[in-house]
Amino acid sequence: MSGQACDPDKGCWLLSNCEWNEINFTCVHDPILELTPYTGFVYSLIPIFLGIGILGGLGSGMTKRPILNLLLNYPAGIATQVADSFLFTTTAGNLLFLFFEKHPDIPELPLVNFDINVIFNQAIPIAFSLGALLQQLLPSFAIYIIQLCFLMGAIPFLWKFTFTQRQLEQDKRNNKVFVSEKIMTREEMAKETNLDEKMLDKYQEFYVNDHNKVQIKNISFVMGSFIINQTIIMMRANNHNNSIIGLDPCSPEDNLIILVLIAANFIYTCVVYWNKRNEEFFKDLVQYRPKHRFFTPRKIFWQYYLAGWLAGFSTGIIGMGGGIIMVSFLLHNKIIAREAAGTSAFASFMISLNSLLQLFLQKTITTGQLFAYIGLAILGLLLFTKPAYMLMNKYKVGFVVLIVDIIQVANNIISIVALIIINSVLFGFDTLLEYHSRC
Repeated sequence: MSGQACDPDKGCWLLSNCEWNEINFTCVHDPILELTPYTGFVYSLIPIFLGIGILGGLGSGMTKRPILNLLLNYPAGIATQVADSFLFTTTAGNLLFLFFEKHPDIPELPLVNFDINVIFNQAIPIAFSLGALLQQLLPSFAIYIIQLCFLMGAIPFLWKFTFTQRQLEQDKRNNKVFVSEKIMTREEMAKETNLDEKMLDKYQEFYVNDHNKVQIKNISFVMGSFIINQTIIMMRANNHNNSIIGLDPCSPEDNLIILVLIAANFIYTCVVYWNKRNEEFFKDLVQYRPKHRFFTPRKIFWQYYLAGWLAGFSTGIIGMGGGIIMVSFLLHNKIIAREAAGTSAFASFMISLNSLLQLFLQKTITTGQLFAYIGLAILGLLLFTKPAYMLMNKYKVGFVVLIVDIIQVANNIISIVALIIINSVLFGFDTLLEYHSRC
């Protein structure tokens, strides 16, 4: 823990020295990216962790505790910036790969469910912001405990879904289970229904949109939420950023921005909801994919909205968990593993945009260091992520992404326990209970 007051007899954790600074002894970390046999070994692990870890849709935040905090002992601010660069690079690259991946059951469809992502991303930005606000106030020990409880609670669900997905995929290979849905073309609907030309044209409109790899309308709804949220958030001052309208971080007006954020989200979400709800009414009229409704009935919408809210809040407050929540929720709702991971990956990309903006606002690492970390992430995508997708497509083993998730979660649990013990022994347990005031 760089900058932490230390006992020269106990020393500091890896890659740091306890040095006198004319006032007291503090831990001073070695230069970032300094290459030694040990750091070279750890850096070689990063592409592996990132490339394989992104497969399960959990995001690269799962590398922060085991690699950046534990093995490299980066200062908190540096670790967050590096993790943000990893998150954006891997989610952007992974999303690019996924746009060219075929749906396992219906090859003509994209692997990402954009309708679900419209709902997720109405909730994620505001929940992420509120979670990040609370995270600034909590002591380290509270964050560690929340992370441990969350991760340990996730393992039984992921374990259960792994076996159910494996059995489902095996049954499909043995022709015991058939994909029940067939999306009829306009011509087939004309033969089998009594829809008039106007209705058939509307059916064709939905058909073409669903088969597009890039669905402009849905992506516009998602980006609109991101822009509105970030614009309002930047009006507020915090420990790291100044307000773009000059507010003092401890002023009442600064706290009122939170109410503005909530109100703006409510209005925008209502607009999106009623637009998509009306779209689904038309889908009912033209009999387009009647089993795929996410805005009607209202109960389904709120279930997905709550999942998105929990995913955003979790990522904001503990820096991880958003992918676990989304993947688990989608699997629970009978979304197959590959589609669940792909849909979660798109939502994780939107979370990474929040992180990317914070990275540039708070950036203390050099541009050269930033590109070095981006290069490691790209290596992971090229050497591990893309080949893994090819193998999963060839052997039809989508359940493997859930095994990857379980390994990541277990790895993080071990790392968090180790960090609690190390910090308690070297610096005293009281340091983990220090309260951080934002004023």
